[in-house]
Formats: sequence, C-alpha cells, structure tokens
Amino acid sequence: MLMLTNPGDSSQDDMNKFWTSFTSWYEQSAIVADYFKAEYTDYDNWNGGIYFLNIDFEEEYKIHYGISYPQSVIDDRGISLEELQDFVEIMYSRWIKTEKHYDFTVEINKRFDQFHLPYKLSSGTIIGKGYKSTETIGVILNQRMFERKIAFSEQMIMSSDMLDKKCALDYIVDALQYYISIQDAQGIDKKYAEVAKTVCDDQNTKVYSVVKNEIDEVMKLSNEYFDIRHNEYLNKAKQKREALDDLQFIEYLYNRVYALLYLLRLKVKRERLITEKT
Repeated sequence: MLMLTNPGDSSQDDMNKFWTSFTSWYEQSAIVADYFKAEYTDYDNWNGGIYFLNIDFEEEYKIHYGISYPQSVIDDRGISLEELQDFVEIMYSRWIKTEKHYDFTVEINKRFDQFHLPYKLSSGTIIGKGYKSTETIGVILNQRMFERKIAFSEQMIMSSDMLDKKCALDYIVDALQYYISIQDAQGIDKKYAEVAKTVCDDQNTKVYSVVKNEIDEVMKLSNEYFDIRHNEYLNKAKQKREALDDLQFIEYLYNRVYALLYLLRLKVKRERLITEKT
C-alpha cells in the first residue's frame, strides 16, 4: 500500500468535510443497490423498501490489511489521510462492483477536487496529485517555517481560484527562500552555492551548474520578474514587476519551484541517513 504524506493541520477540516460528503453519498439506498456487490448489501421492504450496507468492517480489515478497523472512524472523531486511503482502497478492491469501478473513481476524484485535497484515485489506489516521484521526503526541517508552508501550498495549488493559486506560489517560494537562508554561508551567492553543493559537491560538474543556475533563475523570477512575495510595484532595478493572471502559468512556476525544492529536501534526507550510518 502506498503511504501518502498528510498535507498538514490546515487541511484536516477539508478532510473531514470530504469524509462527511463521501459517507453521505455511498450510504444512500440507490447508491448501495447500484455500486455495491450483493454480498455486502441487504434490503428492507419497510417504508417503501431501502437498500443498506451489511459489511463487517472489522473482519474485512483483518482479511485485507491484517489490522482492526480504526477506532477513530468508529467514534466519528475525524479521519486521517491514511485511514481515508485504507477505506477507499478496500472499498474499491472488495466491496464495489467491478463494472462500477470507473464511476466510483469519478465520484471520489470529484470530491477530492471539491474539497481542495491534492489526491486522486487511480486504478484503485489513492496517489498524490501533481508532482511525480518514486522518492518520499523523510526529514522534517522546520515544521512552522518550512513544512507547514509546503503543505499549505500543496493544498492551495489544487484550487481553481486565482488568489489561492497565487498564494500557493507565494508559499512554495517562501519555503525555498527559508531553505536558502539557513545555509551556513555569508552572502546570497555563496548561500546559493551551498544549496547547489547539497545536490553535487563537485562544482566543476554540469549537475552542480544546473542546480545553481536553477536557484538563480527561480529567485530572479520571484524577486525581479513577477509579483511573487512582494507588494512593491517596482523591483530593485526600478523595473515594473509583472502581475500574474494566468492560472496555467502560475501552476508552471509553482511546479518548477516545487520540483527544485523537492530535490533539495531529498538530498537532506540522504545526507542525514549517511551521517547516521557513519
């Protein structure tokens, strides 16, 4: 089972809203009859007749996952990302009719979009929506100044609202700026160099040059070209900063910064693992 990174405290309310909407949808009599396999449903002809689910969640979880059904879901205390992932995936795998898999996937992904959660159901598995990588982040650098900003940006970039997308871009650039600022070097160019060296320590390589140039370019886009993280109308060279009003271009800039920052965060993980082993 693929484990996802929880997008942070700021999205818990959206997660709970998703869960409320989702459970209200699938518990409807017509949905039960149409989507669920017969062995998981019952029919009551009282009051015109209704279909309802008859699933032993405890037994199903033990068969499929080898664990008990989570108490937090039973007690209605809110749901975590991992619990939501488990529930949707076991539903797809065991309870939903095969011929309804496509329609079920559409319903799930519609709700992820509706509640601004950066995930999607694909072939029965919930995956992160957006950046693609086989690697996962394993080190938390600073929860308040760094991780929460990234998590917030991941949530907001999925919105179709212009201000939300610009806010996402602001936050991801701010997170990169924070990462640069904590480098043990004096002067901005030396800090950029220190960051590039975390990816490749040999400054004579093309890898180092690419990373260093990308940092330079990304920060130039932020500080000089566009109205990212700045309220001033003019940049330091007294040139006008352009306003960002194209949703697709904002997403492009966001993903460019996100990819750079993701690589840098992966290298932090690897360095610490190496340090711990030696």
